[in-house]
Amino acid sequence: MAAIHNISRQTLIYYNKIGLFKPVRIDENGYRYYSAEQIPLLREICFLKSIGIKLNSIKHHIGNRNVTTAISLLELHEEFINKEIDYLLKTRKFIQQRLMKYGEAKNFKYELDKPMIEELPERKVLFIPFENELCREELHLTLMKAWNVLSKHEMLPSEGFGTVILKDQLRKDDVFKGAGIYTSLPFVDANIENLITLPAGQYVCMYKYGMPYHTEFLKTLIQWIDDHQYKIVGDAIDACLLDTTFYENDQNVDFCQLQIPVEKIY
Repeated sequence: MAAIHNISRQTLIYYNKIGLFKPVRIDENGYRYYSAEQIPLLREICFLKSIGIKLNSIKHHIGNRNVTTAISLLELHEEFINKEIDYLLKTRKFIQQRLMKYGEAKNFKYELDKPMIEELPERKVLFIPFENELCREELHLTLMKAWNVLSKHEMLPSEGFGTVILKDQLRKDDVFKGAGIYTSLPFVDANIENLITLPAGQYVCMYKYGMPYHTEFLKTLIQWIDDHQYKIVGDAIDACLLDTTFYENDQNVDFCQLQIPVEKIY
């Protein structure tokens, strides 16, 4: 009986133990005997188990089996499978997005601290403002607030994160007033709170090893913008490419790219 159903002897013993599929009789030596008439029942049990239905559900179904209950069982399981497929497809997308981010960082060939002009696409992001003075702890705590919001919407932070620094504060002493953490959305959900748009366009960018509160990099980039007859037209972005868990080049800081939207002054 075990061999013709391609299952183990121990599986048959277990099915007998839980009352799912019992032998016709057990002799005085403990040998279990099955009949050919039982094959359709075990065949159905094996089929239901092979498509992922739990043994408890199979046992309940077998004890009350008719066409209606069989259809109901399969429809319920199909609904479960469809949800699993949706989850796996989302998970694959999260993995692909994170792989792309890491690939970009691994293939980095630009010089550090050297400004350059790039065209960046529009990005939909979740924005959470800082509540306290900006430091490493405030960065981590605010980022976790953002990630928890994503979690409520069944998203993972696979598309990257960073800091938004408001345009009107860039030349002021309190540069981080109104600033906050952003996390890029892996897919757009119009119902997500604190949704903002980072516009497409021309950005002056610069790669660096440094945290957002290391303002010397920001000042350097703003000075370059002034010296090259550009004007700032939007909020600055400090995009984290690799966080400190990597310790690239023995750096205990994030590998980031500063991005400031600009227009040329003619």
